[in-house]
Amino acid sequence: MLLTKLHIPQTGEKIIHRINLFEKLDEGLKRKLILVSATAGYGKTTLISDWINKNKIQTTWFSIDERDNDPNEFLSFIIHGIQKAHPAIGKNSLELLKSPGTVSLDYILELFINDLLQIEHHLLLVLDDFHLIQNKQIINLVSFLIDYKPDHFHIILSTRSDPPLPFARLRSQNELIEIRSSDLNFSRNDIHELFNKKLRLDLNDKDIDLLESKTEGWIAGLQLTALTFQGQNDISAYIEQIAGDNRYIMDYLMEEVLNIQSEEMRDFLLCTSILEKISGSLCDSMLGKDNSQLLLESLEKGNMFIIPLDNERKWFRYHHLFADLLKQRLLIRYKHKIPELHAKASKWFENNGFSLFAIEHALSACNKRKALNLISQIIDRLWETSQHATILKFGSLFSDEELFANTNFCIIYTWALTVFGNLPKAEGYLVKLLEHTKDENLLGKIYETFNLLKVFSGDVDDAFKYSELATKYISDEDLIWSAWAHISHGESHLLRFELDECLQSLNKAQNNASKANNIYLKAVSESKTAYVLRLQGKYKESYRKSKDLLEIFNADTSIDGFKIGILSSILYSIVGCFLVEKNEIKDGLETSFKGYDLSKKATSMSFKGYSALILAETLYKSGDYDKALEIVKELDVFLNKNAAQWLNVLANSLRIKLYALKGNRDKLDNIIKNQFESGNKHHFEYYFYNVAKSRYLIVHKKYDEALSCLQEQVKGLENCHAYEILCEVELLKAKAYYNKKKQNEAIESITNALLITQNEDFIRTYINEGEEIEIILKEIKKLKATKTSKRLDLISNNYINNLLSIFDKEKKIRNITSEEFLSARELDTLKLIAENLSNQEIANQLYISITTVKTHVRNILLKLGAKNRNEAAVKAKEKGFL
Repeated sequence: MLLTKLHIPQTGEKIIHRINLFEKLDEGLKRKLILVSATAGYGKTTLISDWINKNKIQTTWFSIDERDNDPNEFLSFIIHGIQKAHPAIGKNSLELLKSPGTVSLDYILELFINDLLQIEHHLLLVLDDFHLIQNKQIINLVSFLIDYKPDHFHIILSTRSDPPLPFARLRSQNELIEIRSSDLNFSRNDIHELFNKKLRLDLNDKDIDLLESKTEGWIAGLQLTALTFQGQNDISAYIEQIAGDNRYIMDYLMEEVLNIQSEEMRDFLLCTSILEKISGSLCDSMLGKDNSQLLLESLEKGNMFIIPLDNERKWFRYHHLFADLLKQRLLIRYKHKIPELHAKASKWFENNGFSLFAIEHALSACNKRKALNLISQIIDRLWETSQHATILKFGSLFSDEELFANTNFCIIYTWALTVFGNLPKAEGYLVKLLEHTKDENLLGKIYETFNLLKVFSGDVDDAFKYSELATKYISDEDLIWSAWAHISHGESHLLRFELDECLQSLNKAQNNASKANNIYLKAVSESKTAYVLRLQGKYKESYRKSKDLLEIFNADTSIDGFKIGILSSILYSIVGCFLVEKNEIKDGLETSFKGYDLSKKATSMSFKGYSALILAETLYKSGDYDKALEIVKELDVFLNKNAAQWLNVLANSLRIKLYALKGNRDKLDNIIKNQFESGNKHHFEYYFYNVAKSRYLIVHKKYDEALSCLQEQVKGLENCHAYEILCEVELLKAKAYYNKKKQNEAIESITNALLITQNEDFIRTYINEGEEIEIILKEIKKLKATKTSKRLDLISNNYINNLLSIFDKEKKIRNITSEEFLSARELDTLKLIAENLSNQEIANQLYISITTVKTHVRNILLKLGAKNRNEAAVKAKEKGFL
């Protein structure tokens, strides 16, 4: 990171203080945005820096160039700038920006904005040369920052052209101060002060009027004119000769400025014009000199359009307009020298650790071989930090032949193409890479990238094949690639329902992620492990792992926001679902909704989709089928049917379950028809869809078909230890047997389920299946009281009694008479009564009048037959309302 970009430009001694514009800028501190927009040479930067010096306002200054179009790097520069004065601000956001791309910039920005609230005094952010930003994501980022920044945080955009920001809305809300070319033009008084008071040239009124007329107050033109006065005997006559528009004046005056320089200085200016950032050491190396620093300081003292970038005067840059002219003249005079100059600049930047500058100058020197070598040295770091935009930029500069000559770069470029959705081009590269690559570790990376592409395109079989090859060929010493390979392999095993093998792969990924100290990979692998443990019916272990992860994440304050904000979304969802399953419905729903809300800030479809799916299942378990269906329908909006196939399998399975329980046969028939037209399903689909199909058959009273389908699943589920689904299979078998009047078989199936679940706190799985399960449980309880057998004796009496008491409680709620029935608003009021809230507090919470609260309380007491609020709360608990 070139920290000179964060230096506030200094003003010269002969500056004209723009008091009227200072007042406008002062007013801007009361608005959301200050926009300073004008073409080159109007003194935008000078005005802002002079105003900052006058106000002594604490400022972060970001001098933007074309390389700053990477959103992560852009935000990193801003945070680093603020940390110069406030080291604690943005620490969490910076950690997130270093992590591969699951985290949305909106969320990172929210963390950053929350940190800004800690600053008690005014803080100004200046984004200079904002017209160089072309990246839409950065434009959106800045728009978000403008909208949600705290009042004491102020933003100035300095730009040559208006960016696509919501200026119309800001104007209508009186939240925008604008300073434009017409404001920045020097007035006649300003011109008089510059030439006669600052430069002491003693121009007459006619000369001042001519300068104002010819330059129209254009500051750069006036400054250049002053420089060309040197050696003029008749300044008035010289002023009259100047004619034409601003572009003509600029070219003419620039030539005049160059002409008055010594030969050494002129050559120095031309040859160093290829540099965006200039230092004495760099120029000495390029030009074989030993006095470049003195020349740079001399240029600054002579107001020669050179701008210092740090207080030590080590780094400078030329004024943009001046640099453009110098480059034009360099091309005319020393065209043959240009490649050599770039080559020498590239070498200096390489030797001094500025890799990106070294690469760009190597490319400008037409030395693609060197550029490729330099890229190969940093490409892995660019990939690990998810700088895909930079990778794509470099990759696009080379021919296919050049890319294939550097296999590792080509692989990572292909990864970036895949992430950005250019799958056909990525696959073409991968096919050719496979044909020509022999190195095993590189082959492993190709296979892992192929796996990524196949996951995106939805080809499950090929994804598994390539994940196996990746783990075979990638060395465990390559911790990051190996971790990704094991995660991919674990997911492939999951789709084959090889759960033990899946856990083994995920465990290897966790170990490598820990060794690499990569929090993102560790959390991804461990959250996937928690899901697989749940499939195995190990609810308590899954819950403990998720809870432990949350505690670890919350404990590490240096990256606290990272862990809570995004990676913990799935963990909260898993914990919430488990709590609801054990009938802690209120806490479970709150926790699961927390995970769902957090996941919305992720860019990864896996995070969004999985958290939404778990919330839908949590709502189903709680008994809220309608809300669960709403969430399932949300999945259709952002899940690609191919790219997230396993999520679609789970979503459709849950959808079928919900339609069945709601008795919605039409929608059930439609989804079953669409899902079972194709018989070629992998194991993951096979089990989930066949269980769903069996539920459909039971709804249609096709009990024998359902039993046949269910029995086919049992052996396979036992072999892969998928006890969560096996429990559901046994419960469905019990319902089918019950409706066929086969009580003994129904009891046998429920017994099988109880033995699977009694040590894992399964509750809602039974409750939601309805009264058939309750009746069979009562029969088992009678049997245990009168008979003994090895299997019956293994069943916990406490477990059965707990299930039956919850069934009874739920039945009471459903069987409340119409006279006792509480409306939704009365139930909300009752819950707050139980929390000992006053009528006024209840009114505030529910946003209703206190009169309405009193009406609800009166109705509640009447319906529950209670004398007072305390008795109403007690009776409500007895009846199962609370």
